[in-house]
Amino acid sequence: DPALQYTPAMHRAVLALRCATSKRPFNMVKDPYYEIEVEMLRPGTVIPHPSTISRDICTVYSEAAKRVKEYFEV
Repeated sequence: DPALQYTPAMHRAVLALRCATSKRPFNMVKDPYYEIEVEMLRPGTVIPHPSTISRDICTVYSEAAKRVKEYFEV
């Protein structure tokens, strides 16, 4: 399934959604066991910094807010 292929952008999106919807802290990506898991599943993967995840969530929120506003404008 091409929608499930790894890309750095998709990885960041999944991490942002996971943190936002599961109330996980952004720094969960610094967990040594998470780093081991990622390395086992996809060696060499660069894990984004917690501040990147935070920024991504803010971007998603801002873009979604614009769309909601446009939807309700007459």
